[in-house]
Amino acid sequence: MSSKYQVPVLEKTFRVIEIISKHPDGIPFIDIVNTLQEPKSTIFRILHTLVEHNWIEKTRDQYTLGFMFIHYGLTTLSRKNLRTVARPVLERLTAQTHQTSHITVLSGTRSMMLDVCDSTSHIKLPSQIGSLLPLYCTSHGKLFLAYSIKAPLEEALKDEEMVARTPNTITSIPELERELDRIRSRGYAIDELEYYSDIRCLAAPVWGPDGICIAAVGITATASSFTRDMIGDYAEIILASAQQISREMGHV
Repeated sequence: MSSKYQVPVLEKTFRVIEIISKHPDGIPFIDIVNTLQEPKSTIFRILHTLVEHNWIEKTRDQYTLGFMFIHYGLTTLSRKNLRTVARPVLERLTAQTHQTSHITVLSGTRSMMLDVCDSTSHIKLPSQIGSLLPLYCTSHGKLFLAYSIKAPLEEALKDEEMVARTPNTITSIPELERELDRIRSRGYAIDELEYYSDIRCLAAPVWGPDGICIAAVGITATASSFTRDMIGDYAEIILASAQQISREMGHV
């Protein structure tokens, strides 16, 4: 296509993104300027705009790709084969646990229900395909905070009011940081009656080919049917389910 149809500032923006993508540990402002040989003011405005819209992240003077690239990458992935791969695993997970199972993906600053396999229980649980749920008080959301979002919690949740939905809801950044450390240590996350006062959830990460957490698979159940003494057994089953989906998605 003729260069006369190209938008110069967009072309420069794409070049900035390409340079940053080659430095996963971050690249300073001056190195971007020197590489592109463009005025500092031009590069600064481009970087500022990209940071404001979460396309890139700035930590001190280091720039890295932001979670919006993960978001749209996951959206593309979910439209292809993730849901197809996960569906039989969800059906088996529901058969094993007799609970509603689900798989979610990160969608911006929310966790989105990609697919749900309802249990045979007559109790209808609030898990619907396409639902967007907060990250800080759901099992799958906390997994994404622990594994998928690299920004500091204060930054990742800057537009989120951490409302106490139940007496168990975590509403402070330091407490949530400790919870994320526990999740990384054990490899799965629990919604301990945090989103609904009578619903307990457990989820494990699904890994993609590059070792990135691309989804979360888990179960949702009433507190009476999923008691605390069942967490260990359910965690083992859900971790195995997450590992199977990960393998089929190309994770080694």
